[in-house]
Amino acid sequence: MVELRDVRFAYEKKPVLEGLTLSLRSPGAYAIWGPSGRGKTTLLHLIAGLLRPTGGEVRIEGAPRVAVCFQEDRLMPWLTVLENVSLTAPGRKREERQERGRSCLRELGLLEAADAYPAELSGGMKRRAALARALAFEGDVLLLDEPYRALDEAMHEQARACVRRRAQGRLLVLVTHDPADAQGMERIVL
Repeated sequence: MVELRDVRFAYEKKPVLEGLTLSLRSPGAYAIWGPSGRGKTTLLHLIAGLLRPTGGEVRIEGAPRVAVCFQEDRLMPWLTVLENVSLTAPGRKREERQERGRSCLRELGLLEAADAYPAELSGGMKRRAALARALAFEGDVLLLDEPYRALDEAMHEQARACVRRRAQGRLLVLVTHDPADAQGMERIVL
């Protein structure tokens, strides 16, 4: 479970979040909505532990493994798609990491690009590679920041189905602007 109690956050004294109190239970699926600048990405970064609140408290029960798909793709340009996706399982045998990566790439329709480098990919392909990397980690908490942007309608649906399958039994927190992405999820409006 993730709990936020009276959380406040400001960038250089400009408030972004003020007095936010939430309980996110695992397993569970939550969609974060709101206009630009309301703190959706900031909220994900607070849950991931990448930012600290300027006030209030973020409590995470236990020591969950957190997987994040950032708004930016953040692929390592010197690594192939499969190598990028396989980065998420350090300490496991190379073959196991690569099989897990191939499985995610296959589900996202990207297996044929496994040996390509990020510079060789379209924007939608880079987005799917970044999503595959987060899913391959198999974290207890899955934080996805607009994971389907830049995807055409068919790939959007394929990626959404993949996320729903792989997020079962976990805590999923998704930032989206598409009502269809939030179907069956609890909605949090900022």
